[in-house]
Amino acid sequence: MNRITPNQRIAILLFVAAGVILLSAEAFQTSPITTKKLSRNPSSCRFTSEHQTDSQASSSPSSSRSIVSLVENGKLDDALSLLQNSDGGKDTIPASTYHAVIEACCAGKVERHNHKKHNNNKNNSNKSAMDKMNEAAELLTAMGEEVTAHAYETLISGYARRGRWQDAYRTLAALEEKFGSSDDKDKAIPPLNVYQTVLVAFAEAGKYDHMNSLLTRMRRRGVRPTVFTYNSLLKICAQTARWKEAVSILSQCQREPGVNPDLVTFTSTIRACARARKTDKAMEIFRAVKDLGVKMDVYCYTTAMDACAKGRRWKVALSLLDEMKEKGIVPNEVSYGVAVTACGNGGQWEKALELLEQMRKENMKINTITYNSAIAALAKAARSESRQQRRYDYKPGGGWSKVEASNPAYGDNILWKKALDLVQCMEKEGVRRDSFTFS
Repeated sequence: MNRITPNQRIAILLFVAAGVILLSAEAFQTSPITTKKLSRNPSSCRFTSEHQTDSQASSSPSSSRSIVSLVENGKLDDALSLLQNSDGGKDTIPASTYHAVIEACCAGKVERHNHKKHNNNKNNSNKSAMDKMNEAAELLTAMGEEVTAHAYETLISGYARRGRWQDAYRTLAALEEKFGSSDDKDKAIPPLNVYQTVLVAFAEAGKYDHMNSLLTRMRRRGVRPTVFTYNSLLKICAQTARWKEAVSILSQCQREPGVNPDLVTFTSTIRACARARKTDKAMEIFRAVKDLGVKMDVYCYTTAMDACAKGRRWKVALSLLDEMKEKGIVPNEVSYGVAVTACGNGGQWEKALELLEQMRKENMKINTITYNSAIAALAKAARSESRQQRRYDYKPGGGWSKVEASNPAYGDNILWKKALDLVQCMEKEGVRRDSFTFS
């Protein structure tokens, strides 16, 4: 038998190795080798599973970023369309994305249209902003079990801002039912600020019975109104001259445990009475504030003076102006303006002019309303003087004769001249003159 040389041995080994490689390649193509390897390597299997999950969910962050970007750029319609037609569905869109779109809908943001194309179509843009509340409500429903209290609260705020108090109240009730079963009083849902939003919506709509009912209900749920809550409601009463409701709210505030009315509370109530021309009630509350020892400010005094001006009590108004100065409270332009108005309503043109002169000495700005009040006082006095300038005496032998007034110094001509002087002062000082100025 011939002996194998080293070279032949190397050739045989190379031939065997090549055959093994070929067989391995065929086995790799016909057998699930990858699965076997993954099953033998748990860590590799975990990596592949996580990688596949991230790949499948990668569309969600991308879609969310696109939606938020559209909202930030004012393209709310496109954001809504992308969110509603998202392939991932509600399970892959995070709540924060829903929040961004719902907030935009409730805030009234609209898509930025081409200015030239929509130059004369502002009403359509406003209507579009209003209509987005329906889309916001639909998105709230689409969140399903992932819905949050924040989404409800945003929707309530949007309804309230648009005066849709019924929808705001209905959404509040749904929020209470969904999240209001917690026994943790420190994390009460809905929180106080949400109740305040609906309370103010009721007050603005004049639904004070609903407002009182909600106040009772929130107390039963352990949510107590604060002085800020009452002040917010009283502000609405003052703006709408609902003096009876204001007095009632003040009474509730005074009885509320742990709540002390502040100066804003009383001032707002006085203002509501003043605007309703309930001077007696306004001054009654003002005196009560003084008796309580509450530190007064210029706004409270000026509001009381305004009540006197509307009630033609110019003497009381001027006494309050003097009282302010005695107590070290510096009257402002509004205070003097109200005092001039009080004198104007009372026909006291001399005192009105004196107040204007005081304002000039104090370098205070005199506005249109203040000037108009002084002009009105002069006009009223001039008309009265004109009626009295001619008197009628009975002439012996029958008939009446006209006799000229004996004191022409304060005749109507002098008063009208003073009024015209004030109009010229307005022009020199750059104060706007309106139709009342010349009436």
